[in-house]
Amino acid sequence: MIGKIRQKWAECLLSLLAAGGIGAAFLSWYTRWPPELTIDTVCAALSALLFLAVLIRMLPGWIQAIKNPAADQSKAEENPKYAHLKVFGLFFLCLILQTALASGSRLFTQYDTDFWDTFRIYVGLDSNSYLSIAREGYAHLSDAGEMLHLVFFPGYPVLIGLFMMVIPNQVLCGFLAAWLPFLASGPVLYDLLRLDYGHKETMRILMLFCLAPASVFYAYPMSESLFVLCTAGCLYLARTRRWFAAGIVGLLAAFTRSVGGLLLVPLAFEWWRQFRTESRLLYPIRQGLRDACCLLLVPMGLVLYLYINFIYTGNPFIFMQYQNSNWYQHLSWFFITASTQADYAFYAWGEKQPFWGLWAPNLAVGFSSLLLMLLSGKKMRPAYSAWFPFYFAVCYGASWLLSGPRYMAVFFPLAIAAETLPIKRKWMLYVIALPITVAYTIMFALRWSVW
Repeated sequence: MIGKIRQKWAECLLSLLAAGGIGAAFLSWYTRWPPELTIDTVCAALSALLFLAVLIRMLPGWIQAIKNPAADQSKAEENPKYAHLKVFGLFFLCLILQTALASGSRLFTQYDTDFWDTFRIYVGLDSNSYLSIAREGYAHLSDAGEMLHLVFFPGYPVLIGLFMMVIPNQVLCGFLAAWLPFLASGPVLYDLLRLDYGHKETMRILMLFCLAPASVFYAYPMSESLFVLCTAGCLYLARTRRWFAAGIVGLLAAFTRSVGGLLLVPLAFEWWRQFRTESRLLYPIRQGLRDACCLLLVPMGLVLYLYINFIYTGNPFIFMQYQNSNWYQHLSWFFITASTQADYAFYAWGEKQPFWGLWAPNLAVGFSSLLLMLLSGKKMRPAYSAWFPFYFAVCYGASWLLSGPRYMAVFFPLAIAAETLPIKRKWMLYVIALPITVAYTIMFALRWSVW
């Protein structure tokens, strides 16, 4: 009884601290730089309130996971025959259909007249920078004499470079470095999810993951697919008590994307659960401390990236300066981003391409992610639900956010949240997701400001 009272007091205190912190940040922003439009204020306030609601709703589960973590229950159900092959086929079908839809859209609208010409859409945007890094490192200079490619993390270009050692075509290598990790991530994600869910639930989660609005970027020569493989592999290795390998794969995730370092959040939860629930004979304190040290490998991926910045410019944080001066991006509050996007969406209402291709999807994905976690986040592992606020705050904290749907597509716990929604007819989820994904892919193919 006393323990429950203490936990309630802890929940109330932490909820008040969260509300006070977010409220103070919101008021500080609003009083210094009040938005011009009412819709800007409404979107910012709604974003802050939804985020706070997610925190408050998740707090009891986090406190319980820290105070008295539950041991994992092994699934009695065995994997069906050829389960991994079926998942591989699902992910391969996702890549094929996304590519066919994008190419077909360009042929149908006569943007291109030849099928192979349609692949030019895949060699543009950030992929040009990744290919350039793989070919000549970060030595490329902009017209202003700046090494702007330093804003791109090196994990994916390194993989392209490895393929280029045996294959002379760099574009083909870019595709291989995106497609092969995505195909490999399917079975890894399946094994990770099967630790908590049955086969049918796992397959539904994976299908929803493949139907993410920005799933077209799984087939694009960029770092999304490699990041998915690294995050899934890192968490699976940690769940199966292979902590040194988990630390190495987590290092690769942080070497591939800046948010890879946030894997420390779910890894810390999983380490604590194993440390508290395993028998001392099977999991002694010395082994637990050794495993905890393996967590320190994850941020080393960021350290290596900073060292690359230092080697080329003498300033390990030069990438932040480039991001701010050339892309107007710096870490800010996520609700400010919601206000900014609402403002641009309002003024772009008459221009269909930036409104429907850029601002509306960014707003929609941001709010839907918060709603999904609010409704279903409590049902997933505390490690995943605790990972979300950090991941969301960093991704949507970019002051000039252009790629919200792409960033959230690789966050697989959102697919878990969608599958666990209190909906009896699960097929309705596909009915909702499919047309959105198709529309977003077509807008990407027709270059409707989809980033």
